[in-house]
Amino acid sequence: MVSEDFFLQYRPFITDPKNYYEAHYHEIIGSAVFYQLLFTISPIISRSLFGENYNVLSKKGKKNFDIHIVSMVQCLISIGVIFPLYGNETLNKDPIFSYLPYAGFVSAITIGYFIWDLFICLRYFKMFGVGFLLHAFASLFVFSSTLRPFCLSWVAGFLSFELSTPFVNINWFISKLPNGTVPFQVQAINGLLLMITFFVVRIIWGFYAIFKVSIQFYQVWDKLPIWLPLSIVGLNFALDVLNVYWFKKMVSIAIKKFSAPPASTSKKDE
Repeated sequence: MVSEDFFLQYRPFITDPKNYYEAHYHEIIGSAVFYQLLFTISPIISRSLFGENYNVLSKKGKKNFDIHIVSMVQCLISIGVIFPLYGNETLNKDPIFSYLPYAGFVSAITIGYFIWDLFICLRYFKMFGVGFLLHAFASLFVFSSTLRPFCLSWVAGFLSFELSTPFVNINWFISKLPNGTVPFQVQAINGLLLMITFFVVRIIWGFYAIFKVSIQFYQVWDKLPIWLPLSIVGLNFALDVLNVYWFKKMVSIAIKKFSAPPASTSKKDE
């Protein structure tokens, strides 16, 4: 378990920060730079993992592969760092206004990722569209708000959405490889795990979490600027609705995929 003063003790640069944004700004910048560097070298990773299946892709297809490599690394980091936050007494005593250095660190590296993600969604808007841009903006706004401090106790809860992302990425990689590259049984197992985890953590937990946090907002309503809880609830609800839409698309694609006869062509354009 990481001690509460660990990250304060070893935090560089500003020795007497005036707020938690100053206290964690270098972690935000470092995270954004890390993911951009990872994106820059991801072609090397993609070639080593997928070989000619990557080399024959269009420029757009290669960028998409590289972005999913970054997404896979980010979700695994997020899943790994949230466990020390569960059941923390400091955060649980005051779920809205409490602060914990480690929780601030987790939030900061997440903010850094969503800064990078928003940049990517803007740069490649034609590739990803409005849905992913909305997700990047809403996520960046919500996590940036936590360093006020505000709802740091919910960082682990909302990052638990990432439990479904490894299966999403694996499913995406499989869909872009030639048919038969990955055994049908592996595809089916991953697809089933994707459906279950996505439905549980992003829809069931997603709607329950926003309901629960709304109750907590109501209990301290007089201590909050009204725009803050309304924006947090509104954006999270919009993301939950977006997840329902994506889940419906997954189900539709899965039905078509597993009911259609096998084909022999590879997917080279996306």
